Amino acid sequence: MPKRISLSPAVLARKLLCTGYVAAPLSKIDWIRLRGYHAAAMVKAISRHLGMGYQLISVEKRGPGYRIDLLFRDTSGTTRAVEVKSGRRIKEVHRFQASLYSLYSPGVDEVAISNSDQDELLEPEFVQRVAGVVNSTMQFLESNPQAAATRYTPHPDVCPSCANTACPFLKSRGPSISVALS
Repeated sequence: MPKRISLSPAVLARKLLCTGYVAAPLSKIDWIRLRGYHAAAMVKAISRHLGMGYQLISVEKRGPGYRIDLLFRDTSGTTRAVEVKSGRRIKEVHRFQASLYSLYSPGVDEVAISNSDQDELLEPEFVQRVAGVVNSTMQFLESNPQAAATRYTPHPDVCPSCANTACPFLKSRGPSISVALS
């Protein structure tokens, strides 16, 4: 029986796009800068949601191996999980990551992703499709980890922050790898 693996939504979202993904380390300076940008984006997302009549329930609600950035409740009692990103553009990998919070968190009725400028509510059908991909990806990662680690699927949202030195696509990018801060 294969060992059950546990991945955070941030890593699993990237593994859904490329099972060979390995997270590149961030320097302490880059980590602090990222946290600052993230905090500013969170304040703007909170402000927009409060302006729309939502009540803030929780900030950085922790779960096993993850945290949900923001939880809101509207006047009808609907609970919204919001994944906040500091980048200017909301990417596919961010949508995948946000979708995972509805799978990880019972009681979440809807999922949105926000940055400093906008909020995007994810369609329930999209979240369901991601759930299907999660099941098949996890089965592959658990049943055949060696094959999963060498199945490289280049993706513009994943490659800039990947450190899998065995990946042939990593080598084609040249010697400098910039770690994405979004």
